[in-house]
Formats: sequence, C-alpha cells, structure tokens
Amino acid sequence: MTQVKKPRTIRGVAGLLIALAIAVALTLPAHSGTQGTPAPQPPKSSTDQNFQALARLDKNLDRLSPKARERVERLLSAGGAHVVTVASKRAELAEAARRVRAQQAGVGTRAVPAEPLPAGEGSDPFALEDFASRLSGHVQSETTVAWCGPNAVIGFNDSGSFVATSFLGASPSGSLSFNGWSYSRDAGASFTDGGPLTADPVPPGVAFFNLFGDPVAGCTSRRHFYYSSLAEQVGGDLTTVTSGIAVSRSVNGGRSWNDTVLAVSKGIEQHFLDKEWMSVEPGPTGARDDDVLHVTYTDFDFSGFEGAGPCPNDARAAIEYVKSEDGGATWTAPLVMDEVCGLDGFVQGSQVEHGLADDVYVAWERYSTDGASRDIRIRRSTDLGASFGPPTTVAPLAGVGDGFALQGNFRSGPDLQGLAVDRTTGSRRGRVYLSWQDGSRRTQPDPLGFCQGEARYCFGDAMFSRSADAGATWSTPVRINNDDPARGIDQFHNALDVDRSGNLWSVFYDRRRDPRNFLIDAFLARSTNGGRTWSNTRLTRQRFAPVHFTDLVVNPVYMSDYNGVAADTTGSRAGVIAAWGDNSRGDPNVLYARR
Repeated sequence: MTQVKKPRTIRGVAGLLIALAIAVALTLPAHSGTQGTPAPQPPKSSTDQNFQALARLDKNLDRLSPKARERVERLLSAGGAHVVTVASKRAELAEAARRVRAQQAGVGTRAVPAEPLPAGEGSDPFALEDFASRLSGHVQSETTVAWCGPNAVIGFNDSGSFVATSFLGASPSGSLSFNGWSYSRDAGASFTDGGPLTADPVPPGVAFFNLFGDPVAGCTSRRHFYYSSLAEQVGGDLTTVTSGIAVSRSVNGGRSWNDTVLAVSKGIEQHFLDKEWMSVEPGPTGARDDDVLHVTYTDFDFSGFEGAGPCPNDARAAIEYVKSEDGGATWTAPLVMDEVCGLDGFVQGSQVEHGLADDVYVAWERYSTDGASRDIRIRRSTDLGASFGPPTTVAPLAGVGDGFALQGNFRSGPDLQGLAVDRTTGSRRGRVYLSWQDGSRRTQPDPLGFCQGEARYCFGDAMFSRSADAGATWSTPVRINNDDPARGIDQFHNALDVDRSGNLWSVFYDRRRDPRNFLIDAFLARSTNGGRTWSNTRLTRQRFAPVHFTDLVVNPVYMSDYNGVAADTTGSRAGVIAAWGDNSRGDPNVLYARR
C-alpha cells in the first residue's frame, strides 16, 4: 500500500522555508483523536485566561523560605519544572498567543495524514511546530516506551506540542499540552509521530484540561494503551484550578487517544502534584473496563499554611498511590507511602510496578535535610494496593555530579530510574529489580561541587540490585556500566525492564567514549543471569554534547530526567525497544532502537 507523503515532514532548505510560510498561514491539526477528522472549532475560552490560571502556583511557592523554594525547584521533575517556567512567563506567553490569533483570524485548521519516520527516529525532527517559532518548540526528550505485540508507543516531553496548542490551535478547547507521542504498527520497525497529545474534548464544566509532560506509557494488550502525565484543570468559571495526574486511553494500539481522566486531583492553591509513575495490568477478562492501573506521584502539600493537613504551619512532601480497577474510569482515594514535613528532608521520584498475583511494589527516594545523603525505599502490597507493608531500605546512594547537576550544567533528575518484576515462568520468576544512578563510587575534589556533603564532584554509575524474597532483602548493588571503574566518567538515566526470557535490559546515557566527560552516547546493557553481570552495547551513531537552554518554554537546565526501555508485554516477541533523547542534530529529538 502506497504511503501518503506527510506534509508536516519538510526536508531540505527550500522545504524549511515553505514550512515557515505555512506555519504563519495555517494552524496545526488536533492529533488527539481520529487522524484526519474535520477541522476543530476555535477555542471556547481565550488562551491568555488559561495562562493566568498558573498564577496560583506562584502563590504557593512564595509561601516558602528562599532556601526551601530553591530545594523544591531543584527537586521538581522535568514536567513540574516546565510548569514553573511557563507560569513565570505567563504574561508574555499570553500576549504572544493574542498576537498569533490576530494574525490567523479566520484561517482555521487542516487535517494532515501521517507517514512512518525513517528507522531509528522516534519523533519528527522537521515537524512544523518545531519551526513555527525559532525560540521555542525544539525539545523532544524524556522518553517512555510501551510495547504489546505489533503495536508500540513512545511518549516524550514535547515543547513543540506546547507551541502547537498555545499558539497554533492544535487543541479545540484551547488547552495546553507538553505531551508528544509516536506509534508503531510493525513492532518497532518504524514509528509515526502522532503530534500533540491533548485532553480534548474536555469534560463538562471544564474550560481547560492542560497536560504538562513527565510521560509514562503502558499497555495491557495490542489494543489497550495508557499514557499518564502531569495535568492541570481549569473550571468553567476560570477560578477553580486543580493540579492532578492525567491518564489518556487508547483502544486502537496507541494510534489515537481519548477519554483522558484525572487519576487524582487537588486544589492548586494547596497542592502541586509532581513526578508520577504508572504500571498497568490486564484484569480477569482482558477487556479494557477491568484493566488495573497503578499510579504514584509526589504531592507538594501547602495546606498546612492554612491550618489543614498533617503538617501545621509548614509544607509537606509525600509519595502517594492511587489505583483503578476499571480501566481508569474510577480511582481510589490516595494512600500515603511516605511523607516529610517542613521540606528539610525530602521524598521524590517514585516508581510503581505490579508483581505476581496481587503484589504491587512502590519504590521512592528519600533525601536528608541537605540532600547530601539519600536512600531508596520500597513497600509491598499483597492485596492489589488496598494496603502496603512497612518500608524496606534498599540501598544508600549519593547524588551524581554536584548532587543535582552534571558536568555541562544540566539537571541530573531523580536518581531512582527503574523498577521491574520478573513475571515469566522461568527460574527467576517473582524476583524484584531496581536500578538507579549513584555518585558514591568515583569522586574527585571540586571547589564548586557539593556531593556527599563535601566539595566534590561525584561521577555517576548505573547501579542495580535484586530481591529474591519479594522485596524483603536486597543484593549488594552492582554496576550496570562495564567501563573502567578508575576513570572519571558519568553514566546516568538508566531505565530497566525484563523480557519474556527473564533477561534484564537497561538503557542509559554514557560518556565513556569522551575522556573529557562532556560528549554523550546512549548505551544498552543486557544481563542473562539475573543482573549479576552485564554486557554493554553502544546505540548511538554519533556522540552529542549536552543541549539545554535552547527553548524559552523549557526549564533552562533541563536535558531530560529519564530514558525508556520496554519488552513486549504480551510476550509474543523477543528483545526490547529502547528510546532516548538525542542531541546530535543540535536540538533534542527522540531516537530509538529495537534489539
């Protein structure tokens, strides 16, 4: 069958000039929903009112001491940091939106057919929204992968989606989106860029349903896919604003998305929900309406300042868990996994994974008062998330770089990166696995560093530990990266999954090929013996430098917080699909490999 050329894909200098002209004259399609549907109607509420709703976030942060605010902003996830960045620039963004609407009045939108990208490309580097503004729209990174049989999805943070929804009319409701996705119909041989993922149509009584990234994708069958992200809802009266975790659902293998719901939401004047994670499993019948979804997140809770909540007259950080047993239609009330009052200590970066039978595992990172010492903790549920046992400490760790940023001055993100369970029928069935980045093994004095509570730089290693007794005890951590342990080299952002044969896979960033520790490759590691030893294979064809501070709507020190790797959940195909943010073109784009 002949593929139709995708007009959004513009190649060559002449094509780029055409793209710029089209970007001014036309608006983009709403990809969330059926491809090629009729043009959506103009927004029912003005976009500048949507931007102004973000002012409530500043009100909360202003309640904190300067030191506490700095700590919160350093430990926010990438999606949370993007929200803060957009909130700080809301007035100029609203003005830009007004100017664009005036230029494009009456132009409308157009439907665009899609075509597969070249092998290895997980996002379209020549999409119109990337070049509608030369100052924004260029960042596609922070990947997540879901794979079920012939169908697969790569989700990613996408500032191009933000440009398309805030300036170019890609959302019929005028809602904003930082969410991008690509889908594959050939088990990862190729992917098609789906464009902005939006929450349209918005529910009754809602003016805007904004999606702000930190994507996590999962699937329960070749048809049923799920995509979670940070979210914000603005009520129809434009005064009620909630912070939440959104879950978008697909019934056609990730080709389109609908029925976006809030797994949890809280008033943004008292709460800011951040850094969610999601695990999905099929229910007893295999129908979507009994799929089981598990979601965790961090609640930055300011209700204590108003005499409510568990931390009077102070802020709170908590890891919380919610669950749906009907495919995301309804959700349980939050369960607290861990919490800290006062923000002197901290909890952040949770992971959730379902295990055998009714087992559910939630892991997270706990920080000391100054962030110099940290550890990973985990709790297990044996009743499908109705209750959890006490926490177990897996391992201590040290933050990489200066504890919060790596060489090249970009954020290193939360250290906990992977949680997986062996659900195969092999000899390691039921084992629980964790991976994280750790700076405790290779360090050097550094007058500007602050690692392990000292003036040091801590080089990152990709670390791994396993439990053979359902998370009660853990093995001595081992390095996933197999480079020379005596060299000062960073490895970081190591994702983790288990394939149908019980083999472990981890994708991570690696600087071993640059003795100066600047240039970055993506590596894929594999273990066939339960994580005792690992082989390492380079994925990237070209090393790249850190690229950040290139996009006005993206946190200036952001270069993604995690990468993605996934085995076929259905077990019908061997190997994994790995995806990462790649800067070899000069801006962050999504690349992938199937192995």
